[in-house]
Order: sequence, then structure tokens, then C-alpha cells
Amino acid sequence: MKVIEIHEREARLFQRTDLFDSRGYSLLLPETRALSAIDLRELSEGVELRALGLIGYLPLTDRIALNLKPKFPINNFWEMLSIADESYSRILPVLRGYQSLETITPHLILIKSFCFFLKEILRVGFFRDYKEISLEGYCRPKIDIGKTLNRFIAKGQEFYSYSNFFDFTKNVRINGVIKSACVSFLKILSQNKELVDEKSILKEALMVLDYVHSESFYPNDIVLCDDLPKWSQEYYFGALSVYSIFLGYRRVGFLYGEKGCRMPSFLFSLDTIFENFIRNSFRSAFKDKKITVLDGNNPKHQVSLFQDNKRFPIKPDLIYRFGKDRKVVAIGEVKYKPRIDESDRYQVISHAIALNSPLAFWISPATNGVGGMEYVGEISTGIKFYHYKINIYNSLLENTEKMIFDFLSLITHDKEVA
Repeated sequence: MKVIEIHEREARLFQRTDLFDSRGYSLLLPETRALSAIDLRELSEGVELRALGLIGYLPLTDRIALNLKPKFPINNFWEMLSIADESYSRILPVLRGYQSLETITPHLILIKSFCFFLKEILRVGFFRDYKEISLEGYCRPKIDIGKTLNRFIAKGQEFYSYSNFFDFTKNVRINGVIKSACVSFLKILSQNKELVDEKSILKEALMVLDYVHSESFYPNDIVLCDDLPKWSQEYYFGALSVYSIFLGYRRVGFLYGEKGCRMPSFLFSLDTIFENFIRNSFRSAFKDKKITVLDGNNPKHQVSLFQDNKRFPIKPDLIYRFGKDRKVVAIGEVKYKPRIDESDRYQVISHAIALNSPLAFWISPATNGVGGMEYVGEISTGIKFYHYKINIYNSLLENTEKMIFDFLSLITHDKEVA
């Protein structure tokens, strides 16, 4: 399959024969069309494909796949992902290679990937093998005559014997490693109220492996897959590869790697990840300051735009409330876009007035690499507006700490003045 690298929201020209057959029917895979990840436009010289807000490995047709990349460094994306509470719900039933890179992979990606392979193992059945078992006390073929004479008959125990037999069992080392992996991942999910399907798969596997002894996993144990039958070898290899990443025996990054570790393809919305990253960064930093940061997209945090009816609830991305009386001290909108337009301005103005907030913000990435706070203006009600541009192209955590400090200074100063 031909893999084409393209950045988020970048346009690329394709020949019409790449995307349509001779009768004019689309060659795009049904899963790709359902995602709304791309936009197509007919041009005289071909078909212009524009990537929308998703990034990841996206199979386009049977012969072409897109490797959608963010415009900022992938390490910073990994940092965002670890803070953003991503649900990882956009998972495609296709395996792709992940490049080898010294980064820490988010645990939920590993859990989703492990369960992807584990579900297939449950479907085809866990591997069984013949295992020699020694038994003492009663006759069971095959009797070891020599040991029986020495241990029992010579001592007058005529009805006891020593025998060896083979049992066709799941209690083999590779299944013991899978059981250990299930226990490890289930511990991580114990505090997670979502991912119900993954919990169910892990628990079902543990029920099937109830009588299997747990085994430790070591770096070279991946060779255990070599002796497995073909119908389950790929799934065991995938599950153990994911577990080796979890244990730190190998590292992977998000970008495509032809010969890298093969896991399911995940697609991510940069709009959602950037918004959640900003919100969670404020939440953790303001927790000790008695400032609660709420998500206005949650219905329980919404209020009406108008005072005399509830027709239009407002949904600011960030609502800052202070103290026990939960007074609104600021509101904000997070926009993953290069510039703030007129509709964005009116949106924040209406939200600020409805919540009677003294401060209002827009937060967006710095397009030129230079971030900071910009004062926009004040309206007749006394509400002041600011636009903060955060640099996501280098030193993401340091730039995030600076943003939090600047916001805290502004909010604190405004409360003192009030």
C-alpha cells in the first residue's frame, strides 16, 4: 500500500483515477467516508483532497493510505494527549506500523490496542498444548514401573503408583503472560468509568484463563509466538508486543513506521485534544487556588443566553468559578485555528454577558511561534477581553506554565480591584 504523508488541513492534488473507478464510483473505503476526515473538490487538473482536523493513519482506498500529521512537533502532541483525557474512540480495524521513538505511549492507547488483539484471541480460542504431568497416589496411564517399585511397593504400599500422563491444556507459559497482562491493564482501568467494552474483554479473558498460572514477561519472551499455529500467531504477537511497550521494553511514537510495532490505527481530533489539554492544564494548576475550571459543553454547567427563556444555552469551553459561592471570575473559548474571526468574537461577548463575567479570553495556538497575552478591549458593561496565543511548537510544558501564570496574575489582580 502506498502511504502519503500530509499535514493537518493541507490540500493535495490526486489523479481522478486514484479516487474513482472508470464508471465514476468512489474508491474511498466506507470507514473513511463515515469519518468526515477529508474534503474532496473537483478541479480541472484532478481532485483536490484536503485533510480536515483529524490526524493519524487513514486508509483512503485499497491502494492508498494517508499519514496525517500535526504541523507542530509530534513529541508535543504526545504531551497533549497524555493530559487531554482523550477517549481514543476513533479506532480503525486496520493495523499500522508505529515508528520506534523514545517517548512514553499513553496507557489508554496500549489498553485499546491490547484488547483489539485479545478480542481476536478469544474469538479463535486460546492456545492449548500437551503438557506432561506427574501423578502419585493412584493408577493412571502411563505407570512408571521403576519409580512405583522404589517408592511404594518396596515400602509395602501396594495400591499406590507413580505415573506420567499428558494433558491438553491452556495452562502454558504464553497464556500465563497474557493473564498477567490482563491483570495489569485491568488495574489501570479500575478508576476509569468509561471503556466498558475493554473491561468486559479483559474480564472475559481472565475467566477463561482462571486455572492458568500467571507468568512474568521478559524481553525475549516474544519468541514464544514462533511455535503457535498460524490462525492465532498474529494476535498473540500483537498482544505481547503491546505488553512489551507497557513494560518499557520498547518505545514507539505516533508517526507511521513501515517496520515499526503494529497496532490498530487511531485517529485524533486536534480541536478536541487542544481544548481538553488547555482545560485540564488549568484545572490541575488552579485546584489549590480555589478556582474551579468547568466545561461549558457539559449540560449541567450551562446557563441560558436570555433571562426570560431557556431556548439558547451557552457553552463556553472554560468557566472559571471562585470560592464557595462559585462566582464566575472569567470565561474562555479555546480555538485550534490560526486566527480569531468575527463569529468567535461575538460568541465570547455573548457568553461573558450571560454569565456576568468580568474577564473573557480567547486561547489559540501561536502561528508565528511567539506566544503571549494580548489585550483586546473593554465593552460598555465593563467586561475586558484578552487573546492568549500559546506556543505549541517548542517547550510545550514551559509555555503552558507561563500561560497559567499569566492567567492567574490577571484573574487575581481583577479580583483585588473588584
